[in-house]
Amino acid sequence: MAPDRYDELMARRAELERELHERMRRHHDDMMRQLPLLGSSAKAFGRRTDGIRIAGDGSLDAHLELQDVHGRTSTVVLRADPNGPVEELGGATPAVTDTPPPHAADETASRLDAVARLAREHLPATAVEGFLGLLLPALRLEHAGDGDPVVAQLGGLPRLPINTWPVWEGHGPLSHVLSFDCEVVGTLLPELGLPGTGVLAFFYFDGSFDDFASTVGTWDPATSPGFRVLHVQPDQAAPHDRMDVATPAPPGLTVFPSVALTAVRTLTWPASESPLTDSFRATSGATEEAVAALYRALHELPQGGYDTHQVGGYATPQQGAVELEVEQLRRGLAGEPFEWQDSEVLAAARQWRLLLQVASDDDAAMMWGDVGQLYYLTLNASDPESALFTWQCG
Repeated sequence: MAPDRYDELMARRAELERELHERMRRHHDDMMRQLPLLGSSAKAFGRRTDGIRIAGDGSLDAHLELQDVHGRTSTVVLRADPNGPVEELGGATPAVTDTPPPHAADETASRLDAVARLAREHLPATAVEGFLGLLLPALRLEHAGDGDPVVAQLGGLPRLPINTWPVWEGHGPLSHVLSFDCEVVGTLLPELGLPGTGVLAFFYFDGSFDDFASTVGTWDPATSPGFRVLHVQPDQAAPHDRMDVATPAPPGLTVFPSVALTAVRTLTWPASESPLTDSFRATSGATEEAVAALYRALHELPQGGYDTHQVGGYATPQQGAVELEVEQLRRGLAGEPFEWQDSEVLAAARQWRLLLQVASDDDAAMMWGDVGQLYYLTLNASDPESALFTWQCG
């Protein structure tokens, strides 16, 4: 091959290599932006090529295989003809770069059928519709398997603005418990009323940092800096070229292992300890024995809510009404009196709604007391940073 022909061939090869590298870089950046959360176990994405081939007419081509975060693959074919620019061959399937709509398994219909059957079995006919009217939708968060849509990250590292990792002064940094994208979760559970953008990151001082010398509790408002909900907007998280970089943990803080969570849309009912259930008992015409029998039957349903990660719906307490506990904290922070059976307190407690419940989880090395649960409750889900917190175990 004449030197000038060889030089032209090597120049086209270099141009084709540059285009391959640029396509792979763009694919990587696009997929990183589509990951629900850094550290989640969404389907591994990637890109590969078998290299550059030369045809008898001197043209060069390369096949680039691209895999997205949902496991779908596509192929791009690039060609550099003699004395021509690098072009993508017509008919090739472009890589998928648009984020597909979020989706979740949905058991609400079967759940409603099961609860309605039990309500009709145990309650008088005049009380059935009243109880069913209390039901609220929720997202049960489960460990994601291969190919499952990832909607939340348990543990791991969040993405935060610089120097904003929450700290309880005099005690230490809070642990990152869970994060989720508001748009994704809000699409799956619009009834909750979450903000339309940003990421919610939930934190809690579990005591491990100071050898369990400090305990967060609703009985002591001074401990309220031991929990936080941060609503992080995309333009706050980091400089533009670091949007997908997790925030390093403060020195000395052990980070919970990261676990990817998928979602199942379901229906929930107020706990038997809830002030809402007390009100139902008092007004429905059902006897104490009938309501107790209904709740025993509900407790036997699969995935009854205990030991469950959950967004929205009703909390599943392990000791008493969590709504009363956060109302106790709210009144303590406001300097208002609190009595457990006060009618105004009970009426106020009925207004609280679950934002997030986080169970103990072996895979995330999370143990809240004796296999307990964390609860973040809100009066207004559109202002998640105002949520209050309690926890229970045993």
